[in-house]
Parts: sequence; structure tokens; C-alpha cells
Amino acid sequence: MATTTLASVLDLIRTAGPISRVELAQRTGLTAATITHTVRDLLGGGLVREAGRRPGAVGSPRRLLDLAPDAWYAVGVQLSRCATTTVITDFTGRRLVSAHSPGVGDGPPGDTLTALAAHVEQLLTSAAVPRERVLGLGLVTHGPQDRERGMILTAQPTPAWQRFPLAGTLAELLSLPVLLENDATAAAVSERWTGTVDVRTFGVVWVGGGIGGGVVIDGEGFGGAGANPVEIGHVPLDPAATLCACGNRGCAEVTAGPAAVVAQAAADPLERVRLRLSGHPDDTLTDFERLAVAAERGDDRASRLLRASAERLADAVVTMMNLFDLDTVVLSGPALVTAGPVYAEAATRAAGRGALARLLRPVRVLVSPDAGTAAAVGGALVVLRSPLVHAEPRGTTPGDTARPVGTARPKAPAP
Repeated sequence: MATTTLASVLDLIRTAGPISRVELAQRTGLTAATITHTVRDLLGGGLVREAGRRPGAVGSPRRLLDLAPDAWYAVGVQLSRCATTTVITDFTGRRLVSAHSPGVGDGPPGDTLTALAAHVEQLLTSAAVPRERVLGLGLVTHGPQDRERGMILTAQPTPAWQRFPLAGTLAELLSLPVLLENDATAAAVSERWTGTVDVRTFGVVWVGGGIGGGVVIDGEGFGGAGANPVEIGHVPLDPAATLCACGNRGCAEVTAGPAAVVAQAAADPLERVRLRLSGHPDDTLTDFERLAVAAERGDDRASRLLRASAERLADAVVTMMNLFDLDTVVLSGPALVTAGPVYAEAATRAAGRGALARLLRPVRVLVSPDAGTAAAVGGALVVLRSPLVHAEPRGTTPGDTARPVGTARPKAPAP
């Protein structure tokens, strides 16, 4: 049975299950015979299970299918300068455990990854996940990336990270396959396959230490091997403003991003002390969260800074909507755990007056219900949706029968 057929059926069961064979045929467009053979293979491989019956309009009740949660497990890690989020999920994508820890800061990549591997092993033990059932780890970082070689292509957070073999090194440390993915793309995977959005075409604006973007078109992710497809954070909004690290001036990231907001607040020594801001790059997300909490409590200075940032980011959201003819955008990322509603309100107003899709259909801007961990969950889902699922017979250890650890990543399906 073709891997693509197996993957498409698994994806549908993951998002719509429990579901019958008849419904699988109707929604995939595959023949009843193909569905029968596919389901037989999935049942035989322990990837799906029967989950009761549903009465039909005529004839016998239809047998329902659902994913077997314990078929495989995966780890997702979202790694940034400011924070690290690690999750472990079962085969359905359900989060079993999550943990937040300090970001990479200025630390060398080798030491950082060694500590991360030990942290992952501790979480797997605490979650009582059978080590032999862990399919792999999805490592989520900023872009641009060389996903085939498992590297970041920019000198961030420090030059030592540029072209360092992240995926290969972590794979060796954990004896697990490691797939590298862009943070905004991973967040889009999470929103799509955990059911946050009810459409097959939408955008994600990711706000963490920086700003990124991802787009899913008719259920397929837009992008290429460089993991650099929708860099909405580097759309110039004010050509006369601050020079960005990318070489442009006035990009969304340097005019509306968390670091810009914190810098404005911390520029006044009295405000810096009053709001308890560190001002250090490693503390950008912590400082931004303090501002968001203060704004939520009615602090005028913090509110004005966040609203100004939200208005700028709203322009970038509308740009994304018009470039890709989107009527739905999800705002996600650790910076929006508290501040999300402020940014969604501004973007909704902007979309209502400037998104061309509004002339044809309703437009909306949503806040992810799992903004803080969506990218990490998406990293785990990238693994669970990859060809590794079909390459490993149940009962074997991933890495024993898969590619040698640390070599080029399998080509995972787009989100």
C-alpha cells in the first residue's frame, strides 16, 4: 500500500475520528476496496483500532476507527534564545507532558543539546513512556534552515549556531531520529491536526522572540526545503525605521515584535524599574509577559505600547491574507499567551477594512488556545506524520531499522 495513501487515511482519522470506513472513502475520494486494504494494513500494524459502532441509516451499524494512542509516541522541542518548550505526545497528538525551561541564551550548541537530551530522557521517564515506542523528536527553531542537514542558516542566537549540525548531534545523543522544522510551520501543523481550525486553508503568525509565518493551503503546507517560506516578520512596514538583522529597514519584527516593545518600555529607567523589566535579550519573553499582564490589569503605559505593536502587526497580518487569499489567520506563540486578545482585536479590525477576502466571505483572526506550546506539539506531529511511521514495524525500536542516526532526515509530508 502506498505510503501517501496510508498517511492521508491516518491524517483523516487523527482529525475526524472515530470515523467509519464508509466516511473515509467519502472524504478521501478513495475506492471502498482501497480503504478496506488500507485499514487492514493499519489495523495489522497496530496504528488504528476499532472504537465501537455507529448506527447507519440502513443496514448494520458502521464500525468506527480511531488511532491507537499507544502505537507510537513522539517528542517535540521548541528551542529559542529566550525559552525552551518540550512536549511528549501519544500517536493521536495528545500532549502527555510538557515542560518549560530556559532558552539557549549565549550557550554553545554542543553543551545546550547535551543538557536538552538529558532533559528529554527525564521527561520520558516521568511520563512512563516505553522508550522503544518513541518514534523520534521534532526539533523546532527559527528559520531559515537547511532541514535536510538539520542546520540553522543564520548566526542566531550566536554565530556558533550557524550551520551547526543540530539534528544530527541530538539524534546521536538520544539514539532517535530527529527532524528539524520551522517554528511557525510547526505551529500550523499543530493548529491543523489538533483541530483548532475548521478550514483547510489558513495562515499562522507566530510571535515568540521574533515573528514568523506559516500558511496551509488546502491541507498542504506552503514552503520548501529551506523552511523559509512565509517570513512575515521581515515584511517592511516602515522603510524609515530601525535597521533589521535581515538587512531591511522597519520590518514587522523590529517595529512590532516583543523585543521592540520591551526596548521601548525599558528605555525609561523609571518605567523599567516600575514594571520590573530586565531588558536582557535572554529575558525578552519574560519582560514582554510582564508588560502583557500589566496591560491586562489596566496599566496605561503598558497598554499603549501593546496596542501600538498590535496595530503594526495587524498590517503584517493583512499583508499575509492578501498575498495568499486567506480568510482565516491564527495568532500563536509564547508572546501571545496573555497578549493574544489585544493583537487579535487589532488584526480583526485591520482585516475587516483591508483584507480583500472580506469582499467574498467572512474573515477572522483567531488566537491559538495553545499558543505557548503549539510549535512544540507541531514538532511532535511532524514526526508522527512522517514516513518513519510506516518504515518501522511495530515492536521494533526506531533507529534500529530506520536510517542511521544523524543522517539526512526523511522527507516528511507537508502539514
